[in-house]
Amino acid sequence: LLTDIDFFKQTNDRYGHAAGDTVLVTIARRLHETLRETDMIVRWGGEEFLVFVPETSAASLDEIAARVMNAIASEPIEHQKSLIRVTASIGYAPIPLPPEDVMLSWERAIGLIDMALYLAKLHGRNCAYGIRGLRQTDEESLASIERDFEKAWEDGMVDLHLLPGPDIDAYATSKSPDAPAVVRG
Repeated sequence: LLTDIDFFKQTNDRYGHAAGDTVLVTIARRLHETLRETDMIVRWGGEEFLVFVPETSAASLDEIAARVMNAIASEPIEHQKSLIRVTASIGYAPIPLPPEDVMLSWERAIGLIDMALYLAKLHGRNCAYGIRGLRQTDEESLASIERDFEKAWEDGMVDLHLLPGPDIDAYATSKSPDAPAVVRG
């Protein structure tokens, strides 16, 4: 799973880089608490985390992605008396890829997962796109998928599953009547 914190630059711009650091540390802790000891969590980029869940069935990835999104958004993150609401967008895929158990190179697999993450960002954030499989896995088809991932999805070359993220407005109002206004991080 490639997880990207939504609107992270706006958090840094509004609250400062120390707040951004607090958000990253808190999210890393929430990921650690949500996942198994055998799962690997790596800070992948500025506000991205790569989560590798070995020996997990393809069917379990939807549930894991949902748990990760819920853990990240479950509580606002407090920094110097400010409450920062945070959500995440995720791209994910089982390796090897169904239905033919295609074993892609690490770089190619991460590239496809990153494209699924990009769709999550493009289509509203606070959601996850999971690659369930590729219909064609010959070199020419893979190159076509990589050139225009969204078109490949629309053309049925990629089987994707959309998972909406948690309703953070509902979280805010269900916690208490005095819940702070939602600030999307």
